[in-house]
Amino acid sequence: MRLKTIIFLLIGFGFLTYFTSCNISNNRERNQFDAKDIFVQLDSLLTQLNSLEAWDCKNLNEIVTLNEKMRRIIEGIRSPKEFDELVIAFDADKHKIGFLVSEDDQFGVFSWQTKMDCLGHGIKNIALYKSNDKIMVSSLYGDPMVYHNIETNKQEKGKPVYILLGISSTENDLNNLTKKGYKITNGYLVESKIPQTKKAFANN
Repeated sequence: MRLKTIIFLLIGFGFLTYFTSCNISNNRERNQFDAKDIFVQLDSLLTQLNSLEAWDCKNLNEIVTLNEKMRRIIEGIRSPKEFDELVIAFDADKHKIGFLVSEDDQFGVFSWQTKMDCLGHGIKNIALYKSNDKIMVSSLYGDPMVYHNIETNKQEKGKPVYILLGISSTENDLNNLTKKGYKITNGYLVESKIPQTKKAFANN
């Protein structure tokens, strides 16, 4: 009798282990990174954000919450593979959020209008860049801008300089673009002087 009980317990434990492992496997599959879904989420949040009235700090709590959700999604991108999948999935004509990537696929910037002007933060920038087989997240120096283009200035010696072209206002005045230079040094994103060179390769 005791032997039968032990056998039944072992069989039950075997089934439990099997189903548990199946559930873990299924959860892992469900939690796999999906670049297209990332942009669907970001566009959905941005649509909700744009639908809110922001004059005189109206709907401020909702606006801050939506911006925070967008920030967490972007800062959750942590592997070069995920970054590369984002680059492939992004369609500037389709997606609402701004996303620029350097010619060498090492550096990218998300930009969007936050509608938090009453807090002094009308535009948000989040930079992602590759370093030591990881994706690092960084803010950008100076006033946030809506970036419209990125150029990769290839240096004969040293690291490339990434030149961002954008505007610091919410108006789309593409005739008055400001240039900012950045480079990756010792794993950090730092400001850089914009080199005077005959060739700058644009990523349109």
